[in-house]
Amino acid sequence: MKEAVTILNQALLTEKATMLSANLNKYSFVVSSSASRTNVKDAVEKTFGVSVLSVNTLNAKPKSKRDRTRRNKEGFTSGYKKAIVTLEAGDSIDLA
Repeated sequence: MKEAVTILNQALLTEKATMLSANLNKYSFVVSSSASRTNVKDAVEKTFGVSVLSVNTLNAKPKSKRDRTRRNKEGFTSGYKKAIVTLEAGDSIDLA
């Protein structure tokens, strides 16, 4: 198994992720592109000391961007893999 540090890149703090954590006890993380659901589950349980019920993963596609300083060249942002982790009732993670 990979180390938890290499699997969990950062917590995803968006408006939707904050709403999910407040209402449904779900937390979002940007994870390594090669991480599986079981790797993410083990990393969250080991890092935060909580019990994980389920893990949903998705690959966020890169978005196109324009660079106006270099004659309107078009490029892309990098894509990433996102994991939404559902915790058992009574468990919580302090991401602040």
